[in-house]
Amino acid sequence: MRYVIVGAGPAGINAIEAIRKIDPEGEIINVSDEPYLPYSKPVMPHYIGGHIPFEGVFFRPKDFYRDYEVTPILGDGMIEVDPDRSLIILKSGRRVPYDRLLIATGGKPRKMNVDGVNLKGIYYLTSLDYTKQIVKDLPEVKRALVLGGGPLGLKACLSLSHHGIDVKILISSAQVMSQALDPDSAKILEKKLEQSAVEMRLKTSVVAFEGNGRVKYAILDNGERLETDLVIIGKGVRPEFPYLDPRKIRVNVGIIVNNHMETSAHNVYAAGDVAESYDLLTGGSNTVAVWPRASEQGHYAGMNMAGFRKPYPGAHRMNSLDFEGVSCIVMGDGKTIKTGYTVITQKDPKRNIYQRIILENGRIRGAAIIGRIVNVGGINRFIRKGVPVQKVKDSLLEDKATFIY
Repeated sequence: MRYVIVGAGPAGINAIEAIRKIDPEGEIINVSDEPYLPYSKPVMPHYIGGHIPFEGVFFRPKDFYRDYEVTPILGDGMIEVDPDRSLIILKSGRRVPYDRLLIATGGKPRKMNVDGVNLKGIYYLTSLDYTKQIVKDLPEVKRALVLGGGPLGLKACLSLSHHGIDVKILISSAQVMSQALDPDSAKILEKKLEQSAVEMRLKTSVVAFEGNGRVKYAILDNGERLETDLVIIGKGVRPEFPYLDPRKIRVNVGIIVNNHMETSAHNVYAAGDVAESYDLLTGGSNTVAVWPRASEQGHYAGMNMAGFRKPYPGAHRMNSLDFEGVSCIVMGDGKTIKTGYTVITQKDPKRNIYQRIILENGRIRGAAIIGRIVNVGGINRFIRKGVPVQKVKDSLLEDKATFIY
């Protein structure tokens, strides 16, 4: 059996490990468009900030491929999937046949379409190449702009400010983490941001960049020109799959998979940020671009590829952030409130504590836990299982609550 895994992120690597546990003899090939061993994108801001060495960005040991008897093809990305002939075509023109194929190519950065965006000094914090170049530039950087108020943008701000750089973060919405947090909970993170000497500008967008080969100014939507030496764009990622023919493999926002991580093409699987799988909250399908879900989906895909048929239970959104000593965990939809929903809230702004659980028909729909992390495992299990919590709802945020799931 020949397994071809395209992508060396959490989904691809966890799939390899799952396959090898079940099938110690099968041939495994790992294809990646980048020339590096498996590395962690979430820790790249820590490398920029000088908190970890370069070696710390890699999430598997250097002998991983040897230990798992994997043939790596690195720095040669996939440009076409041919399910009719059971092969993929790489950028070099090389053709790689497969018996089972996993597409785990991850998400691509949401690009800005403004004048000057291709000037030197403007980076998307989504690749190790970009990160290495940012670190190389740092000695010459006095002023930096970060665009985007999500977790990646917030961490990038702190990484740059630790170098004594004058950092401004520009956020087009009215708060940080607008996709996950309500305004009250966002204020806690905004306060920590201000305490870190980062200037935050809300409801502000860049309409153009200017410079002579290298970025020098960002032009704002109010006409203001901000001088800068470095720009980091952190506006999230989205699935892209130009290598697919949608007439042969079904796609929507992502590559559509069933509960065994199979696409509509025979022996072709997908997992991670590029896959659109079952959404526990809506009952429909969705993409969930977070590391734990990608790892989990890769594991299930690998098991199913190797013949151990185990259905993937589905996912809900979950993200975590440790921000200047304040922990933040968001599970499910911890923001949206509709008629008929029940909201349980505990907050202590002076201690940077904010906790909110949203119930729909007695079941937890989402939660935002900031500052005092309690019962996260239990709340997460309640969301995943969809069980009623009416009898225990008043104790969900207690320190020593005990639940039977």
